[in-house]
Amino acid sequence: MPAPTRTAAEEAAFMSELLSGLDDSFFNSSSPLASPARHSPRKHPKKHHKRSSPAPRPRSTPLSPLSSRSPKKPTHKLENVQAADVDLAALTAGAEDWDWEDMLTPKKSRSPHKSHRDECTRCVVESIDELEQSAIYSTHSSTTQRRVVLHDDWAWTELEKGDVVNVLGSFKSDASGILSVDITSKNNIIIAHPDLLLTATALSNASQCRRKPLLSSLIRQASSESGASPSLVWGNMLHEVVQSCLKEGRWDEGFISSLINGVVRTPSGLSSLVTIGCDVEAAKKELNARAVGIKVFGERYIQQGNPREDAVLVNTRAKNGQKSLLAITALHDVEEDMWSPRWGLKGKIDASVQGVVEERTESPFTKTKMVASASTMTSSPFPFEIKTGRNVAGMEHRAQTMLYTLLMSERRAVESGLLYYTQSEEVVRVPAGRAEIRALLSVRNELAGWMDKRAKAKERDVVQIEDAARFLPETIDDERICKRCYVSDACMLYRRAVEDIEDVSSPIADIYFEKTGHLTVSHREFFKKWEQLISLEERDIVRFKKELWIMGAREREARGRCFADMVLDHAYVPPAAQAHHRIHQFTYRFVKQGGETDEAASLLNGHMGVGDAVTISVEPHLLALSRGFIVELTPTEVILGVDHELHLGRIAARTRTPTPDVLFRIDRDELFGGMSRVRDNLAHLFYQDGDKRRLGLVVDLKTPQFDWPDVEEDDEVEVLDDAYAKALEGMNPNQREAMDKVMAAQDYALILGMPGTGKTTVIVALIKELVRRGKTVLLTSYTHSAVDTILLKLLDAEFGILRLGNVDKVHRDVHKFTLAARKEANSVEELEKQMMTPPVVATTCLSIEQSDAKKGGFDVSLFRRLSDAHPHAVTDLAFQYRMNEDIMTLSNKLIYSDRLRCGSKEVAKRALILPRREQLTAMHKSSCGNSTCWIEHLLAESCKAVFVDTDLVPARDSKVGDLVQNEVEAELVYQTVRSLLAGGVREDQIGVISLYRQQIKLLSHLLQDHSGIEILTADRSQGRDKDCIIISMVKSNESGAVGELVKDWRRVNVSVTRARSKLIIFGSRSTLQSAPLLNEFFMLMADRKWIYNLPPGAHQMHRSLIPLTTRKRSSNVALLSEADPHSDRHEAKSNACSPKRARLDPRIIDARPLLKDLVNDI
Repeated sequence: MPAPTRTAAEEAAFMSELLSGLDDSFFNSSSPLASPARHSPRKHPKKHHKRSSPAPRPRSTPLSPLSSRSPKKPTHKLENVQAADVDLAALTAGAEDWDWEDMLTPKKSRSPHKSHRDECTRCVVESIDELEQSAIYSTHSSTTQRRVVLHDDWAWTELEKGDVVNVLGSFKSDASGILSVDITSKNNIIIAHPDLLLTATALSNASQCRRKPLLSSLIRQASSESGASPSLVWGNMLHEVVQSCLKEGRWDEGFISSLINGVVRTPSGLSSLVTIGCDVEAAKKELNARAVGIKVFGERYIQQGNPREDAVLVNTRAKNGQKSLLAITALHDVEEDMWSPRWGLKGKIDASVQGVVEERTESPFTKTKMVASASTMTSSPFPFEIKTGRNVAGMEHRAQTMLYTLLMSERRAVESGLLYYTQSEEVVRVPAGRAEIRALLSVRNELAGWMDKRAKAKERDVVQIEDAARFLPETIDDERICKRCYVSDACMLYRRAVEDIEDVSSPIADIYFEKTGHLTVSHREFFKKWEQLISLEERDIVRFKKELWIMGAREREARGRCFADMVLDHAYVPPAAQAHHRIHQFTYRFVKQGGETDEAASLLNGHMGVGDAVTISVEPHLLALSRGFIVELTPTEVILGVDHELHLGRIAARTRTPTPDVLFRIDRDELFGGMSRVRDNLAHLFYQDGDKRRLGLVVDLKTPQFDWPDVEEDDEVEVLDDAYAKALEGMNPNQREAMDKVMAAQDYALILGMPGTGKTTVIVALIKELVRRGKTVLLTSYTHSAVDTILLKLLDAEFGILRLGNVDKVHRDVHKFTLAARKEANSVEELEKQMMTPPVVATTCLSIEQSDAKKGGFDVSLFRRLSDAHPHAVTDLAFQYRMNEDIMTLSNKLIYSDRLRCGSKEVAKRALILPRREQLTAMHKSSCGNSTCWIEHLLAESCKAVFVDTDLVPARDSKVGDLVQNEVEAELVYQTVRSLLAGGVREDQIGVISLYRQQIKLLSHLLQDHSGIEILTADRSQGRDKDCIIISMVKSNESGAVGELVKDWRRVNVSVTRARSKLIIFGSRSTLQSAPLLNEFFMLMADRKWIYNLPPGAHQMHRSLIPLTTRKRSSNVALLSEADPHSDRHEAKSNACSPKRARLDPRIIDARPLLKDLVNDI
């Protein structure tokens, strides 16, 4: 985007602010920047390690270090020297014999720039000695103690016991034998809290105000100035044009014009034009005018071999007589994601290029003729930052490019960056000087310290949030800057609601009152509470993300969050036609190295499943080469949709690894999400120009209004009434009341529907009626499954529907509602028609999983808040049409206090009738020869609700790492499903549910040949119903450990109430009944005689039904007793029966799980 024009004074002030407080070494070093005006140190120094003071020190003008930490340097007096004091004859004696060529031309060419890859040691602070300005550290991987002494400006780094730091430098034994290192202005670096990866953009914008980048990270929308502006849109589009030119190696006007024509017509381009109200032709005209310099740049700087004479590389550090030329010879990558836990930084680099720099030195003795010259050629990689403004070498731009140089040094040997301004046609070289880098990293450490304060406050007190530690620096109180700041709304809101600051006298008091004067006490309390709860929901993301770099791939694989030792499958050919998400640009299939997956390493084990976000890396230094989603997953292979091409040749060259031997690690992406958008939505309720109507309804709990229609109206309304009456046909009184209330609502109406009461039916009818009345509808739920369940009933709707979201997660039958399924728009008008015309828009919203956030009140839904405040806005649906009487009894007694009613006698007496029962009976007689066959009992028409106790079998859960599954229970479910199918039940009549994703993956593999059977978690089963539901409870162990998921009766209730005619629950009574609510469940089941005790070895009674994946071990394995549930049954080997289908891997059933209950989320 265009950079603002700044004066030399502003440039100087920027660097003064950034570098203020540094020792004299900076001011004595050469710099490409104007020498900053140095600030006088404050008179009240603050110790850098202490955090006890509740008020943070001001950051706008830094405090001076303690005198003991910053010893004054000797002062050298400079004497005036007169020309007469110089003996020129002696000085120039023998000049006629001087070798000018030798003096001006080095004999050796300059060596490439030195990389920043100093030795890096990850340490934990053990103790701090303030007076000696040192701290004792232990390395992260051992108990070895080391001493780190902080000097100069590093002495301000705020640290405390337990903090993690990176020390960049070499430790050496001191006199006492302790390994020590001095961090000084000239040598070595310390990175505080390196697991907090700050963006280069945030740091480059932190010079004036430390508060702004922290707020930008908290609130997503605050990171861009007023959303999409024309300058931002043009800048983004020109970025794409230049990147495409670099990739294609073409710079002619025709090609650039075609790129512009293409970029404005992409879905993202057209969407941006819609936002700023510009049509395609006007956009093309604007971009062509701004792109004039691109052709000149290509002709001048894109060159194989030596640079052209006019390819001047602006070097702000050049001395008199020095000139630099540049030739960009190759492109490495564009939009390259860089994560650096070494520097505690992350960023996305516009382009990574290879360049040749020619540096010339001209004679200083004449202005008209070059007496002698020297030149050196060096070739090295550079980060290439594209700026679409006119300002050359803007101060924030230079800082950003320096940080990109650090990031790029993680993958390539680089020490300088390139800044290209499209409108000035110039390229600027930005060296990463130590003084500037040290200053930027000091700012980074300061910001990370503020972020760490909040993380520690959350860990210390997860529920009592009123006394949370302050986590933002003070405001800078500059009226001019604050008034123009794009995060001023968020800044003032946090200052008032979270920090509770009263201000009537500061320079920003008027702005403060203007932004926050409308907030009441209840408004401030509401925002503070929910903002803190949002931060608790983020905690697991912060906790898990550092595993990507502190754990090896195999160690993290053992915890279920990584696939280690993966190689690309060259035989894989992606499908020809795919609807790609912006992240899904390339499709790859990975398999384990050697093509074999041992019995304990099935890819189905772990937290990773279809639809999960992942990062792809090559250990040890190529972190997060690409990001994407899991598209398909089997025990032996995974298919990914990713955002970057994985070019094996380039990767192998970078890692110096033979191409076939490149090993990838695929990690669950813990950085992919975040709650910043949720914070933004929350904050907008409270802004001065925010959504005041919803603020009143949601926060102030104003009474919702209803406009009940007058039935004595004109004929036109009567026609509408007739149509409405048709929509109500077949509905019961509760459903009609709900429809009427929604139609009369001026604000909102609430429908409380118990399971099977026809919520889906009512929602579909409401959507149709609202659209008929000219309304628009937003349909949303926590899961893709729930949203798509509604849309599946609107497939034949006569109005438009737009389904938003990742296409890979949308139900295949609903794909026709997505933008990807429609003809690509070629104009703003076409896109507006596609996006704005459909009266119904469907998408997902955010679900809550973090238990501490729930304890604080985050599980109190908006529905609950509104219904408690205004019961008259609620309509109850009590007549259910799904479950037979037996199944309904379970929820009715345990949850709904007998409020549920069957909608008809037919529903109450519903049973599952097997069309081919005689075939099933014959099969069982020949298989088990037992007249009391357990399968025969479960499939009897009279058996409508049954708990199948596995204690005698036994069917124990098993663990590897922190995951849980139950292999024998999965076999029992499989055999039951096979028997139902043999009896004539259709696949689409059967549903299998488990609370555990690991068990879901195991069952999905066993039943992979039956694609019509839905296998779902409890949450994803919402909105579904089946004639027969089979539930696998999984938990079965001698210790009686139930796990948190099983204690969540809401999920259990959702699972139970999916069944229409038959409900079969497999589980261990002895284990599960330790949970209080489940104990009530067992008392009810026992009273109704609905518990069936499986006999020992029940899973081996029907040999013809044993999955091929497990049959091979059955002949060699003795029956397990409860006293020995963990014998080496899993190690039994047999060649008696080998699998006949390649897709059924015999090792999956022997795989061992890795997922913890609470983290094994739905």
